[in-house]
Amino acid sequence: MFTLALSSFSACQRNDDVAPVSEVGEWRLTVSGGGITGKMAALPPTQDTRLVLEADHHYARYYNGLLLERNTYELRTGQRSPDGPAEKVLFMKSTNSPDGQAFEHQEIITSLTATNMELTTGGGCAINGVYERVPSRTAVCGVNP
Repeated sequence: MFTLALSSFSACQRNDDVAPVSEVGEWRLTVSGGGITGKMAALPPTQDTRLVLEADHHYARYYNGLLLERNTYELRTGQRSPDGPAEKVLFMKSTNSPDGQAFEHQEIITSLTATNMELTTGGGCAINGVYERVPSRTAVCGVNP
């Protein structure tokens, strides 16, 4: 009986333990900065900035629960220089311009783990962000992660 219980328990694993690391998910911005000073700073707890990347290639940006933008994105692999490493780049379609004209905004994924993602606009005076994955509330074997 003990062996049966042990084998049943070992079959239950959290989703993030078995799934490959992916940009898809909900991300909370925790550190931001760069620009002219290059200075990075933690965001205050009252500032809740989120980026949601969906599997169907739609994204949404939220600030304190308010939807700021929803559109589509594409993940491409590119190089900043001919001899540089291949990097994943998020190309996000946006209409967040004064006249509402569509454009593509790009951010380079400089680091991606199961729990964190770092983005940069690249180039001189780059704007950088460190995001923390928001755990999903999907129950696995009856237990929420």
